[in-house]
Amino acid sequence: MNRINKHLRSYRYALRGIYLAFRYENNMLFHLLAAIAVVTLNIILKIDKTDWLITLILIGLVITAEIFNTAIETLADRVTKEQDPLIAKTKDLASGAVLVICCFAAICAVIIYFPYFLALGF
Repeated sequence: MNRINKHLRSYRYALRGIYLAFRYENNMLFHLLAAIAVVTLNIILKIDKTDWLITLILIGLVITAEIFNTAIETLADRVTKEQDPLIAKTKDLASGAVLVICCFAAICAVIIYFPYFLALGF
């Protein structure tokens, strides 16, 4: 029973982490609004199952990358608030990872949505 309680407690901590990311990280609001826009567009365009899966995976990857970035920045700020070139590099790398997945998500969005817009006569 102790192992089950410990396992269930880990979900509470994970959900708290997600809550904290959305509550205190400004970029998460942008990602949330973008995710809502993508889901809405998917519904309006009646995209197929494969395109749904791709867009949902990309939404998950972007949000996950932003949560990791936030975690790294938070930990780095805890280590020191002073200028440190290695911490700056670490934070820049984490931020760069978010930018990379966002750029690839945008490219995928163009590839996915282009045929649907073309079919509508745009």
